[in-house]
Amino acid sequence: MTTTYLTVTLIASIAALGGAVLNLTGHRIPVTEAQRLSVPMEWLRFPIGVAYALGLLGLLVGVAVPAVGIVAAAGFVALFVLAIGAHVRVGDRSLGRAVAGLALASATLLVTATWAAGRDDLGGVVSAYVNDLPDPWWPVVVLAVIQIGDAAMCFKPVGFIAQCFTDVGLPRALWPVMPWVKVAATAGLVAGLWVPYVGALTSAALVVYFVCAVSAHVRARDFGRNLALNATLSLVMCVAVFVFCFLR
Repeated sequence: MTTTYLTVTLIASIAALGGAVLNLTGHRIPVTEAQRLSVPMEWLRFPIGVAYALGLLGLLVGVAVPAVGIVAAAGFVALFVLAIGAHVRVGDRSLGRAVAGLALASATLLVTATWAAGRDDLGGVVSAYVNDLPDPWWPVVVLAVIQIGDAAMCFKPVGFIAQCFTDVGLPRALWPVMPWVKVAATAGLVAGLWVPYVGALTSAALVVYFVCAVSAHVRARDFGRNLALNATLSLVMCVAVFVFCFLR
């Protein structure tokens, strides 16, 4: 299993390095694709290029700390699900790279999780840093309820959410993907009530998500209600759940 894990991780790392370099340098391949999918050019460096770079770092760190590798691989799965959603939304059938990326990311997640399960408690990370059960548990439930409520409002975006997406320049191709991100977050938080490291990973991912949301609002110079209430308050809640409910 170790050989398989290292081989797949190496392939995924090389692919992530290529994605980071192409997007951060503004290569014609991602530029052409972004134009076809109506993705803002500035997104190629951040968040897309930065996501590839952080994912690469996570995969490499994951060799020593498996939990980090799992987060990185899961992040790549989410990235390519969003990419496929963007293609489908505009009716673009050139899905080869996105589907191949999703397949590689899924395989990486599978072998990383399998390899980690054979080690001592994900390399000791869970036993050292994560509670046996979330304590207190009720903020996790509250956050899960908020996420599923947010998902319901995103399926057919209500007025203030549609305005929020518009204000930060989120391409319409990605709007249908957003509720599924929230549904996945809800599932992870609920699962975390029984399997705490899943909840810890989910709440940590939500922290990253809302850091990106705050950055998007600041970048768009949207300093009103959307930044203060929707993004910043949500970020504070996710940090609180992660730190006070799941960490020892």
